[in-house]
Amino acid sequence: MPACYYRLLRGIAASLSLLIAAALGGCGSEAVSNQIDPVTGALPARPEAQKVARIDDPLGTDQTIWTVLGLAKRDSERSIGPQTGASVSPELWLASRDTLNFTGLASEDPMSGLLVTQWYSPRGKPTERLRVSVFILSRALRSDSMAVTVERQERAPTGEWHDSTVAREVQTGLETAILQRARQIHAEHYRANM
Repeated sequence: MPACYYRLLRGIAASLSLLIAAALGGCGSEAVSNQIDPVTGALPARPEAQKVARIDDPLGTDQTIWTVLGLAKRDSERSIGPQTGASVSPELWLASRDTLNFTGLASEDPMSGLLVTQWYSPRGKPTERLRVSVFILSRALRSDSMAVTVERQERAPTGEWHDSTVAREVQTGLETAILQRARQIHAEHYRANM
């Protein structure tokens, strides 16, 4: 047998021994305390068992060799953010909600990426109201990944609301604020998963 096969077999044997050691919880060098907890009346759990077994998946059915060896996280342990559609960025979705939290949300659909606020009257302007709609178009963190529209209405002396024009800078300012917040969320998520 060529020497390269022996090296391969040695690598497989080392991987299997690591896998068995991880599955058995180590070599037993740690002394396990058998003292009963006076508050709960139960034996204390081992830290390794707490990492491997979760309440929602006690059998660890989503484990792979990479998760057992500690080289990857299980699907249930990943912080993936809100469940959004395939073409909706979770960061942009969260950023839109955070940026527009000063108004109430009238409608939101994370699967299609549509978020519509309630009518909002700025302070000191009771005869004016605004409504913002955000539509997320892609998973990229770019300005063309979302469309922001602002509707503005003014109240006539008779009490009826009439549509009015909105400066383009208002929409651009909201897009910029949402994009900046999305970049912050992305950076926080990156730092948390390092």
